[in-house]
Amino acid sequence: MTPAKAPSNYRKFRAPTDLWKRFGDAVEASPDPEADMSKVLRQFLRWYVHENGAKQPDRPAAGPWSTPGDKEASA
Repeated sequence: MTPAKAPSNYRKFRAPTDLWKRFGDAVEASPDPEADMSKVLRQFLRWYVHENGAKQPDRPAAGPWSTPGDKEASA
């Protein structure tokens, strides 16, 4: 049996585990009730490249996810 192949438009996104978890927690607390991690990333990408009409994704007020668990170098 051949393993299922990911859709051709599928992209992997690499992030430290702690950062990814905190992002997920923040998305769950988002003011947008329909927000999920993929939706927020797509909104950010559209805004970042100045796509017409794109807006920065809404984000929740600071919470427990706001303080990084480990210091990582900014890239």
